[in-house]
Amino acid sequence: MKPLFLISFCFFLHALGSTCWGGIWNKKTSIGGTGRHRGIGGNAYQFGYMGLGHVNGAGADISFRDWWQYNPATDSWTQKSDFPVANHGAVCFNLNDRVYVGGGSSLTNEFYAFNPLLNQWTPIANCPLSPSDVQGFSAGNKGYVIYTNQLAEYNPNTDSWSMKANVPINASNWSCTFSNGTSGFLKVGHSLLEYKPSQDLWIARANHPGLSTGGSYGFSINGIGYVASGYVGGFSTVTEEVWSFNPANNSWTREADLPGSSRRFFASFTIAEKGYIGLGTNGINLNDVWEYDPSKTLNTANTEPLNISLYPNPCSKELMINGIYDQLEYRIYTYIGEKVLEGETSGSIDVDHLATGSYFLFINNMKYVFTKV
Repeated sequence: MKPLFLISFCFFLHALGSTCWGGIWNKKTSIGGTGRHRGIGGNAYQFGYMGLGHVNGAGADISFRDWWQYNPATDSWTQKSDFPVANHGAVCFNLNDRVYVGGGSSLTNEFYAFNPLLNQWTPIANCPLSPSDVQGFSAGNKGYVIYTNQLAEYNPNTDSWSMKANVPINASNWSCTFSNGTSGFLKVGHSLLEYKPSQDLWIARANHPGLSTGGSYGFSINGIGYVASGYVGGFSTVTEEVWSFNPANNSWTREADLPGSSRRFFASFTIAEKGYIGLGTNGINLNDVWEYDPSKTLNTANTEPLNISLYPNPCSKELMINGIYDQLEYRIYTYIGEKVLEGETSGSIDVDHLATGSYFLFINNMKYVFTKV
């Protein structure tokens, strides 16, 4: 995957990459409240949850405690009971239709369980670790929290914690986790490790082959782990890449790129075989939310890579597409992830009504960039 370069004076722009990937992303209703990063996400009773986080930079450092519930049936968010304290960089895992949250900037080893039926936060036993800016995971009906190279296991039946086998490498801040239900997986940089609770054992798996080195977030669908976006080297460079990991054959697969703004320090959850990401930052704090459906592709009739070009670019009224010989579906997004146009084309797209600016064009799951003047 080549980096994105927007060259306003060129007249032909080819697809960013040479492979077509499965799955589609759909923009959903943005979370309520303020855009922020270093928040958390979870799921329970077929609802998704996001909240907490902070904004910082040139202004004041402000943490949040608001907590929002997402209903996929209505694509809507409802504000629920606030977390006990304003917090960012907290750790989260899901067990028995509860969302467990603790650690972070405002807590040390304190953890709380959110009961969706009661809309209530309840303290649980203190964790032996004081984690921050790492993802938790659940496997085998237990919850797990990582701090540096230490691993703590939470048993909800006894409301107790126990220490488990140390992680073979240092799980630095902004690492990423996911679970297939029986094992947990930890991505640190490009390294991937699997934790097997039944053996209390860590094993090395295939390295992550993409660009993301940190600040990405993971979710799981049907035993497959997905790692989205994140920063590359320094914080200032973020990627739109999405990769899936199949534990059965120890292999990574490139998935459809995130259509909206690339980001770091966001949040995620899974509902009904679909993954969701939201919040995060790329220098601008975001509150948009995206749904990933691995069962679909943008155009199921034709999944071969296309060798096409766009002209003129920049364009004013009509964007011509050279090389398309059949009707193919397309979608156009703004740089902040708002879908502004979709349809079918065999050679041109009317963009006269679009505002001046740069846009992402997706055809056959390939991403292109053009400028409207």
